[in-house]
Amino acid sequence: MKRFFLTLSLVISSMLTAEIIETAHFDEMTQYMHPETLIIVDIDDTLLIPVQTLGTDVWFSSRLNHHLKTHEDYSLALDRSLGEWEAVRHLTGVKIVEEGTDTLIRDMQSNHVVVMGLTTQGLALATRTIIQLNSLGINLSVTAPAKEDHYFINGPHGVLYREGILFTSGTAKGQALLKLLDLLDYHPKRVVFINDKKTHLQDLEKGVLSRGIDFIGLRYSYSDERVANYSQEIADVQWSHSNFGHILSDQEAVLLVK
Repeated sequence: MKRFFLTLSLVISSMLTAEIIETAHFDEMTQYMHPETLIIVDIDDTLLIPVQTLGTDVWFSSRLNHHLKTHEDYSLALDRSLGEWEAVRHLTGVKIVEEGTDTLIRDMQSNHVVVMGLTTQGLALATRTIIQLNSLGINLSVTAPAKEDHYFINGPHGVLYREGILFTSGTAKGQALLKLLDLLDYHPKRVVFINDKKTHLQDLEKGVLSRGIDFIGLRYSYSDERVANYSQEIADVQWSHSNFGHILSDQEAVLLVK
């Protein structure tokens, strides 16, 4: 009997489909909208970015690497980096990554496609990020899997689902999503996730397939050139010379660098 169930499991697994596709523009995801599909969108570098280098996703990664050099404990380095990132994000203005993304999301929602957000951001940024997205014409709660808030523990940190966005506080996105799906008793047949980082797509892919759900990951490359041109020097000047009243623009920082 055990051999039968093992064989059945292997057959089911072999029937699942999963792929990660390079996507240069957000509108390319519309071809993957089908009934019983959950569309998941990343936030940073996919929907919005700060108006200057300081506070961007790549800057957060640089701060994490910086703290890892002085903290052997990854969780301590992560907490420190998240705290700095959150402080900047509460003060900065934001802009949309690719023009037209807001319209495409509204079109999906008007067609009753289930759409939600998924981000590494911590709980402290939840309200601020929702306000910033709304300022860009994006409301991810419209056709989200649930309207009510949910909070649960994922590894060493608390995770919050609010207004259609799952804030994972730096914890594994795949595991956090599975816990949310269980909490909501929601069972999509396919998950489509758009994110600028392939590692996050792979993490979600592994979790989704373990539940017998088809997966399509869209590796969003629109911001690749901007990320490749990231200036640590500009970011450091902004970090050291900005204050609560004013964050230096990239143009202002360039003048100080010179």
